[in-house]
Amino acid sequence: MRFTAISLFMFMGMLYAVNSHAQLSVYDLNRPLGWGAQPGFEVTGGTGGEEVVVTTEAEFEAAITKKGSSGLRDVPMIIYVQGEIEFKSMHTWHVKNKTILGLPGAKIFSRDRTKKNSGIMKFSSGSGADSENIIIRNLTIQGAGAYDTDGDDALLFQGVKRVWVDHCTIGDGVDSSFDCNHESDYICVSWCHFLYQIAPLAGGSGGADDHRFCNTWGASDKATESVGHLNTTFANCWWDEGCMERCPRVRFGKVHIVNCYYTNTANHYSIGYGYKSNIYAEKCWFADGVIVDKDYTDAKHGYPDYNYQLVGSKQGGSTLADKKQDVGGDTYFNPADYYSYEAFDVALVPTVVGNEQTGAGANLMVEVGKGVTGYANPVTTGIARVASGFAAGTPSKLMHNARLVILKNGVQYNVQGQLLK
Repeated sequence: MRFTAISLFMFMGMLYAVNSHAQLSVYDLNRPLGWGAQPGFEVTGGTGGEEVVVTTEAEFEAAITKKGSSGLRDVPMIIYVQGEIEFKSMHTWHVKNKTILGLPGAKIFSRDRTKKNSGIMKFSSGSGADSENIIIRNLTIQGAGAYDTDGDDALLFQGVKRVWVDHCTIGDGVDSSFDCNHESDYICVSWCHFLYQIAPLAGGSGGADDHRFCNTWGASDKATESVGHLNTTFANCWWDEGCMERCPRVRFGKVHIVNCYYTNTANHYSIGYGYKSNIYAEKCWFADGVIVDKDYTDAKHGYPDYNYQLVGSKQGGSTLADKKQDVGGDTYFNPADYYSYEAFDVALVPTVVGNEQTGAGANLMVEVGKGVTGYANPVTTGIARVASGFAAGTPSKLMHNARLVILKNGVQYNVQGQLLK
C-alpha cells in the first residue's frame, strides 16, 4: 500500500510494533523512518516488555540493566522517566530491547563539566556485550555546557544497531550533544530539537574556546571499521540557537537529512561532509545568516573522499543552488534506492518543524501503560528559551505539568499568562 496524503514520509512496507496509536499528524507517522525501518532491522525497542516508572538515577540504572533469565541485559523494558533526574556521571550500558519514554516535562541532566564525570548516557558494544534495538522518545537531555576538555557527550551510541531517537530536546553537551560512531547502524533521528543555551566555557585542554559542536557521526578518519555503517535518517530535526558546528558532521555513513530546519545563525557551519561520507540533504530550510555546509575531509593526510548532495533547499526566501560534488568516485547515495518516502514542500519546514506544539522537540503526551497518545498541549520543551543563555553549569528550569515558560521583560509566565515565582 502507498499513502497519498501530504506528509513528511509516506513509507511503503510493514507497520512496526512500536506503538499501537495512529500517526500523530499528516506529517508525523509516529514510527521509525528510513534507515530505522529497514526490513530485518526494524527498531522495536522494549515493545511488549515490562513497564516501570523511574524518578531517580538509581532507579533508572536498575531498570535499564535488569537481566533476563539468560543472565543477559536483553529483557524488553519500557522505562518511563518522570520529572528531573540528575546524572552525576556518564552511564555506560550494554543493553538490548529498551524503550525510554519521557512523561511530559521529563528531563535527564548533568551539572558536571569535568573530563572524568561529564556526559550522561552512553550505549555501547564490545567484548561480546552489544547494545541493540534502542528507542528514546519525548525526553529532554541536557549537559552541563560545552567545554573542550575531552569530556563526554550528553548522548552517545557506539557500535549500536537499530536506534530510534524521536521528539527529544537535546543540548548543552560538554563534548557534543549527541554523537554516533564505531559501526553503529540503522538509525533514525526524527523530530529532535538541538540547541545550546549554557554559555561555552573557554580554556579547555582541547584548545577550542567554543565547543558547541552538536552531532559527530564517525569518530575519526582512521576509524575505518565504520565504512559501510553509520547509515542514518535525520528527519524533521531542528538545529537551533548555539549549534555552532556538526549539524551533523559525517564520516563513512550514508546519511539522509530531510525536511530539517536550521536557525543556528552566526554558526561556523551546519552540515559537515567528512571522509567517506555520502550525504543526501534535501528540502531543508536555513535561516538567513546560517552557514550551510563545509568540506571537512583531510586530503593532506590521505582522507579526501566524500559524496555530498544538497537538493531542493532554501535559505530564507531564496532557493539554494543544488549541489552534487564528490572526490573518490563512490556512487552517490540516493535514499530512494533504499526506501520509499515523500518529503513535504521545503516552504513548510519553518511552520511544521518549528511549531513548538507539534514540531521538533519533547512535546508529546506520554501516559504510563499507553505510551505516546498525542501531543502535549501546551507543549513542554524542557529547555527554556533564554536569549542570554544560562550561567555556566546551571541547568535550565523544567516546565512541569505541561507549562511552557515564557519570558517577557525578564519575568516568567506560563502559557495561561500566570506569573511564575
